[in-house]
Amino acid sequence: MLNNYKILIKGMVCDRCILAIREVFRELNIPVTRIHLGEVTTVSALSAPDIAMLSKKLADLGFTLLEDKKTRLVLDIKSLIEQVYSGNYDFPDNFRFSDLVVNKLNKDYNTASSIFSAAEDVTLEKYIMEYRIEKTKELLVYTDATLADIAFKLGFSSAAHLSRQFKSTTGLNPSYFREIRKTKLSLSHDQGPRS
Repeated sequence: MLNNYKILIKGMVCDRCILAIREVFRELNIPVTRIHLGEVTTVSALSAPDIAMLSKKLADLGFTLLEDKKTRLVLDIKSLIEQVYSGNYDFPDNFRFSDLVVNKLNKDYNTASSIFSAAEDVTLEKYIMEYRIEKTKELLVYTDATLADIAFKLGFSSAAHLSRQFKSTTGLNPSYFREIRKTKLSLSHDQGPRS
């Protein structure tokens, strides 16, 4: 059974608008089941990059993509994840991301998590863990921060906890990415200034 997802578009007033919108979706390789004035039905939910590209292409033609409440919530959750797990967040004692969602977004966590999972095809918890692991990789390769420092910055209970989660998610040890940093540094020192 196919799921249908409705996308609302402001500015569609005639059959030519429908043809223009159909062409935009074709260019972006987004399968469409139906197009009516002000509404497009797609086969599946769109990813954030697809939404951004669609919004830009529609704006170029004078149309506006209207976000529904669920799409807005998913984008707000992603923004909150970026703020919290950027490496600069001051984690309070007994921090729980679920409490932050309730307080900042005024949304029940179970509802927010269900909406996020349906839209992104991954659980919110898994998305957060993958985000934190990607941030860890970045910090290991591009900074000289210790694993304990990184664990503290990203809200892990300890370096050991981070190491276990890292290995579980990537199949590699954090030291692998630290070696990449060493290799990059040695290559940049070996090349030195050229004359």
